[in-house]
Amino acid sequence: KRMKARAPPPPNQPSAASRIHSEHKSTAETSVISDQNLVSMKENMINRLVDFTVILPSGVEQKCTMQGSKAVMDVLVDLCSQYRLNPSQHSLELKSSGAQQVLSYKPNTLIGALDVQTVLLKEKIPEEKVKRPLPRVPEKSVRLVVNYLKTQKAVVRVSPEVPLHNIIPAICEKCEVSQEHIVLLRDGITGEELELTKSLEELGIKELYAWDRKKEPNRKASVSSDAIEKEKTRLLGLFNADRRSSK
Repeated sequence: KRMKARAPPPPNQPSAASRIHSEHKSTAETSVISDQNLVSMKENMINRLVDFTVILPSGVEQKCTMQGSKAVMDVLVDLCSQYRLNPSQHSLELKSSGAQQVLSYKPNTLIGALDVQTVLLKEKIPEEKVKRPLPRVPEKSVRLVVNYLKTQKAVVRVSPEVPLHNIIPAICEKCEVSQEHIVLLRDGITGEELELTKSLEELGIKELYAWDRKKEPNRKASVSSDAIEKEKTRLLGLFNADRRSSK
């Protein structure tokens, strides 16, 4: 018995290797065409004229047309030159043509690569330099001797340049006297009432008498008692001085 001969392959049937080669070639050609189209689209966007509205810092709107191949920083310089503004003191805010969203960009970004409809020319707000506070000058003060309640004394440090009514609270706190009942006298002998609108410097004093109208109802008696105490102190001082000199 004879074996039947193997049937011949179908005519024009490509081999597996040739099919794979054809597929790779087709994909590569498609990729090249796609890249070429993308480059062509970019070139068209960059080389086209870009129309947009410029809003100046004053709020005035102007129509403007520029080449798409111009960088954003050059657009700023051109606009400032056109409207006589300082580029270093201004910036650009770009908004898209759709939802008017603010576009992000770099100074060298080409204006044609952005979907720009509105350009806001804004003045930069200079940052205020932090000023160092001036050194605080110490307030001038003096020791004020306050006589009160006939025989009591207190020392209060106050400003000699302010009116007396400004230092009354400090005197009252130190001497435990109510501001409603206090009267300031030059001394406990003459009973001269001091003008509260004048300062210690104007009056030329560093000692005074604080009369408490509530605790010392009789002003003359208080002044007299204080005068007697002062006289006693003076006489005692003279007596001691004489004794020391006799020795």
